[in-house]
Amino acid sequence: MVQAPMAGGATPPAFIVACMRHGLLGSLGAAYLSPEAMKAQVEEIAAATAAPLNINLFLPCGQPPAEGVVEGMLVHLAPLHEAAGLPPPHLPDPPEQDFTAQLAMLRRLRPRIASFVFGCPDAGMVAALKAEGILVIGAATHLEEARRVAASGVDAVVAQGGEAGAHRATFIGSFEDGLVPLRELLPQMVSALDIPVIAAGGLMSGGDIRAALEAGAALAQIGTALLRADECGIPQAHKDALAAGAAAGATTRLIRHWSGRAARGLANGFTRGIDAAGIAIPPFPLQNAMTQALRGHGRKTGDADMLALWCGTGYSGARAAPLADIVSRLCADAGFPSQNH
Repeated sequence: MVQAPMAGGATPPAFIVACMRHGLLGSLGAAYLSPEAMKAQVEEIAAATAAPLNINLFLPCGQPPAEGVVEGMLVHLAPLHEAAGLPPPHLPDPPEQDFTAQLAMLRRLRPRIASFVFGCPDAGMVAALKAEGILVIGAATHLEEARRVAASGVDAVVAQGGEAGAHRATFIGSFEDGLVPLRELLPQMVSALDIPVIAAGGLMSGGDIRAALEAGAALAQIGTALLRADECGIPQAHKDALAAGAAAGATTRLIRHWSGRAARGLANGFTRGIDAAGIAIPPFPLQNAMTQALRGHGRKTGDADMLALWCGTGYSGARAAPLADIVSRLCADAGFPSQNH
């Protein structure tokens, strides 16, 4: 199994180390980290375990906003900032980490694996990483993307089913084009590609994992199943919102409100407010940068209406328990032994 590389604080080093010690491939979601922070977290992980590590980055995918969209969003955010006691909202400059600097640090750190989402990795970059002994993984949400990613020379491709939580990896066509259920996407990709395919999306039980492996997946990637683990780094308010949503039968949806890019999760006060206002949402990474302060406030105060409540469609199956218990149950139900290092 692979621990999904959930960026934004969900997977702090201690959580990643715990996953590795229980036999999972640990993944550092480094997309929002500065090169210095990447280095510090990788060193913390390496000090605790020699197990192989996957570092995940977002490929640059920003688009220019339509005229007036950023200004309109700042007007909408202003009263929310005032109510929270925050300075007036603004568009940070730059609005995201420097990918070139992140990639340079990744190459310095030389993890066993590097993975990329939000596009097709450049073939030259892939070749350079592989020449340095780094395995490279891409991601796709439908067959056309999978073929494009495989042609770049990567070692494996993640099949991100429509059930998966958080940001969609789609880069060809609309996000709706990329909502292929994993049970359909996985066999398509396994049949069409001559490299390993990693299954992701909706894998909440040992039975789900076993079915993905029997369908040809080389590995099963799990994220939502770990969100309520004691060690997971999401705020307790996020964990509580998942429990409350499950009790109420709330369904997930694609949400652009927090980042400007489609991501699966639960609606809340912030997303409903933007819907009610009927305003346009700036594209990623601009919206993501402008809502960062509110998300930080939500994390600090425990206000679930000010958090991006990412989760997959099967989130109601996430258990509040120590990570060891969750992984042991998944392994037992999948029919293979858990590992505790």
